[in-house]
Amino acid sequence: MLSVKNNVSTLLYRFRGNILGVIAVALALAPPSLLPDELYINNCIAGMLIALLLYIISAFLRVQTRRYIGEHTRGKVHAADSLVTSGPYAHVRHPLYISNTGFALGIAFFHLGVSFWVVPFMFVVIAFEVALSQIEDLFLEQKFGDDWRAWASKTPALFPRFGDSKHVLPQRTFWQAFFADSSTWLWLLFCNLL
Repeated sequence: MLSVKNNVSTLLYRFRGNILGVIAVALALAPPSLLPDELYINNCIAGMLIALLLYIISAFLRVQTRRYIGEHTRGKVHAADSLVTSGPYAHVRHPLYISNTGFALGIAFFHLGVSFWVVPFMFVVIAFEVALSQIEDLFLEQKFGDDWRAWASKTPALFPRFGDSKHVLPQRTFWQAFFADSSTWLWLLFCNLL
């Protein structure tokens, strides 16, 4: 049973981008709203405003996180040179997954407005990102053992805990981190132009 779970986890992690691509195509095919035409314009504007807010918060979190993690983790295989526990990681274990969720929900609101159709996408995206965060936790615990367990015991997975944290200088400047994630920004632009 553990072997099957590990195989599923490996496939889910390896093809995470493809899975999000399938979700994006489903989103593009979804009807824009269940509201009457006379209410659709306001519904659409509200959706765009919600999307804009989600994009700004998610982009800021993503860039701040990338300032602390060093090299990219976009590969098909899990890799981590060190356990990062500073910056956003001092408050939550999976800030990139939170950022990804914010972007995905922003895209849903941007395309669908404030409509019933956003709910299934919210459910699917959140479930997918939670599953990825659990896979990440298993990987990090296996790789870093007691160091990970000590950090995880005081750092929540997805709901940030704010408080005292030691100040550690980031590895990158804001702009280095921003440009290091250029494929994310291109993907976001593509999804919104679709």
